Amino acid sequence: MALKSILAIYSGDAEGSGGLSLAIHMAKKYDAHLTGIVWRGPSSLEHRYQRYMSREILDMLASRDNEIVSEVRAAFDARIAAEDLERYSSFIEFRSNVDFSLAACARSYDIAVIGNRASAAGREHFAVRPDVIALRSGKPVVIAPPNHNVAQIGTRALVAWDGKRASARALGDALHILATKNHVTVLSVGDAPPLGPPGDDIVALLGRHGIPASAIVRPTGSGGIARTILETCSEVGAGLLIMGAYEHSKFAEDLFGGVTREILDSVSIPVLMSH
Repeated sequence: MALKSILAIYSGDAEGSGGLSLAIHMAKKYDAHLTGIVWRGPSSLEHRYQRYMSREILDMLASRDNEIVSEVRAAFDARIAAEDLERYSSFIEFRSNVDFSLAACARSYDIAVIGNRASAAGREHFAVRPDVIALRSGKPVVIAPPNHNVAQIGTRALVAWDGKRASARALGDALHILATKNHVTVLSVGDAPPLGPPGDDIVALLGRHGIPASAIVRPTGSGGIARTILETCSEVGAGLLIMGAYEHSKFAEDLFGGVTREILDSVSIPVLMSH
């Protein structure tokens, strides 16, 4: 899939988010149109106490949010101008709506890019969970860690492969990106997939796309699957991780913990997730 339309999602990020920088890098690399978007739901005050608030207070909260949106747009426009991308960019903003969600919006783009960090104080209602966008949109999402330097992406990537649907979807969504890499490592953790040695067929698939790749298997370490994946990324020098999101129930992962959340909580390189 060629990348020609990228959605850069603001998520209440404090200073240091690498989301917009990564989105701009990708737009220039793939000659793609870049759309910035800011979404806002009701603030915690509105959510809890709206029925007790006067119109004056509600208007004051709305005015504060409008100032934040204006600030975000100004920062976006300044970055776009500095990169000479004005002709290839746009910006939209919308409030939470029962009939139209951010995930629904993402379906109209090839890929979404978002920074992964806690939202700035007072902007929690602008926050967006990137894993939820991947889960609900049906589109790939690239998550940039805090303070990420796009120059560190490099020419190597790692595919976390378990032979299941979500990882197959992520691999397919990432082929255009992987085609720009000098080498791709296909990692299987724990037991081998049922159709043979881990990664054999996937390595062949990547090879037919002209992508140099090799497969490795790692036992699940004491830190679990997520830690094994992250350690292997470091070991092979991967600047990008490709993986499926929520192969198991999202509710179960939120309740008991799981690979998806552990990766997002600890990763130091960009992650492309699909579901």
